[in-house]
Amino acid sequence: MAASKKGFDKEYIFNLIMPTAGEEQPPEEEEEIPSPIPQEPVPEEEPDSLALLRARVNQPTFSAAVQLPATKKNLVLVNLMEQLVADRLDSVFEKFNCCRCDKCRQDVAAMALNALPARYVVAQPEELPALLEEAPTKDIAGALVKAILYVKNHPKH
Repeated sequence: MAASKKGFDKEYIFNLIMPTAGEEQPPEEEEEIPSPIPQEPVPEEEPDSLALLRARVNQPTFSAAVQLPATKKNLVLVNLMEQLVADRLDSVFEKFNCCRCDKCRQDVAAMALNALPARYVVAQPEELPALLEEAPTKDIAGALVKAILYVKNHPKH
């Protein structure tokens, strides 16, 4: 088929993008046969920083306060908005006639937190109450009301 002036050669473009597509693949390596002579165990290498990061990311966190690595001071990483939403969640549920099961409570909290900006701080545990007092709270009630009305009209159970 003749290529038009405006057309392009698809095979040529494909070979530019995938240069190994037209070449022969190297022969597969043969399996190594284990020797009957016992070998010394290979000492395990210390995990690199990427392996440590993957291990930390894959570990679930069960509390709002995440403990940082041991330092001179006992510091915690906290999302202040998460604490403020959790503190006000019960009072909002009292004002609205809706389901109070754990699923609905978690849905309301998640929707409210998604609507609010995160406010992460690193502080000592005894400093947290003062930081919670200083945090801006004007948008929290509105986000909770919107979330509870949505969950009330669209329950997931």
